[in-house]
Amino acid sequence: MMDPEFNDREFTEMGELIELFEKYLKSNEQHFFDEDSLERILEYYEMRNLPERAEAVADYAINQNPYSSDFLVRKAEFLVNRKKYNEALDLLDKAYLFDSHEIDIYLLRSDIYIETNQPEKAEEILFEALEMADDEEKDAVYAELSDIYEIQENFDKAFDCLAKALSINPSSEDALYKLSHIVDMTDKYDESVALHLAIIEKEPYAWLAWFNLGRAYMGLGLYEKAIESFEFVMAIDENFDLVYRDAADVYYRIENFEKAISMFEQAHEKSGGYEDYSFRIGLCYERLENYKSARFHFRKAARQDPFLSEAYFRIGETYRQEDRFEPALVNYKKALKLDDSNEDYICTLISIYKMLDRDEDVIFYLKTLVKTRPDILSYWLDYIIYLMELAKYEEVIDVIHDAITLSGHYPEYFYLQSAALFNTGKSREAISVLEHALTMDYSRHTILYEVCKEVAMRPEFQKVIGLYNAN
Repeated sequence: MMDPEFNDREFTEMGELIELFEKYLKSNEQHFFDEDSLERILEYYEMRNLPERAEAVADYAINQNPYSSDFLVRKAEFLVNRKKYNEALDLLDKAYLFDSHEIDIYLLRSDIYIETNQPEKAEEILFEALEMADDEEKDAVYAELSDIYEIQENFDKAFDCLAKALSINPSSEDALYKLSHIVDMTDKYDESVALHLAIIEKEPYAWLAWFNLGRAYMGLGLYEKAIESFEFVMAIDENFDLVYRDAADVYYRIENFEKAISMFEQAHEKSGGYEDYSFRIGLCYERLENYKSARFHFRKAARQDPFLSEAYFRIGETYRQEDRFEPALVNYKKALKLDDSNEDYICTLISIYKMLDRDEDVIFYLKTLVKTRPDILSYWLDYIIYLMELAKYEEVIDVIHDAITLSGHYPEYFYLQSAALFNTGKSREAISVLEHALTMDYSRHTILYEVCKEVAMRPEFQKVIGLYNAN
């Protein structure tokens, strides 16, 4: 155990250093601080998220010792954070003159090139870093290289770089965090399992390696093994909220919804409320057919994110399951208002209104659907056929004209147009349009039998269809 007197003494010394530096900032009263003291003061301000004060420390250190590559690099970091890239590069050039083997010079220069959309230069700098870096520093370089390859969407190379980083330093949290995402992008789940099992053999308490192993097992569909791996993570670091989230996802997939709810609740608690899992908990209750609890959590999710259209849609679905169509419709419409081009929402409204025999509402949303996606043949056909069923033949003719204009010359349109024309008494024009459709694609004439068999069986139609069948 550390001597408490030492702790008190260190705390007092730190307070005195901060007091002296604050006095300098207020009155410009000069005082000598050695490099170690300045480093401690800078870290103090950084830990308290006071970047302006921390940068002032770096400025003071550089004035006191203009040949300190460490503080030149620290000042450059502050400039990068403020997007003053050219000034940062000038400082890094100076730092390089004093210590060309300082790895942070290369890493920070690479960050600047990445930020300014110059990935080739960043890659070149990092290859230089690999040439001069000590073995224990190379893991950071490989991890940085992986960022470049990810930006270039060369995910296989990114994976290889992170694998190299972890072969050098199996406990590199930076590389382990990045690898979890890259594995998902490459589907290299088998390789990930082998890699992380090797790490765990050397570092049995490497909780991030256990976490990545669980995610790799998830990718392979080995859910029981995934849960085992996640349980190791919870045992090593019980406050890592993401492991509870992923464990909950696994339980959801294997339809253990009660356990999934418990895990999502713990994920919410461990995240300190930063992440809201109400929507996912709602999905679990919905699958358990506990619709009242599902709605409670969907509403909670909607309060957390008022633009979460899916929450309102799921509320509508729970009401629909209970045959409570009016409140279902209210929530479907809320969802559609938030996401007015969502085809699933529109199609659901159409199906409910059809069930309720509310023809005008059905027509309104069929019209909305074709306006949303005028390129989809099946949506136009649904609209046209519904109008045909209601004997609204004049409207059918108008809608078919719009469909041809907006989506193209499909033979189905002309077959249905011929039937609509016939039903409005325009038999000669109907036969002409029928002949046009038959020349386009004879095989599609069956739509007449499916939609308007009475017209299709008329002698006039049968005669023309028979003539083209002979051809």
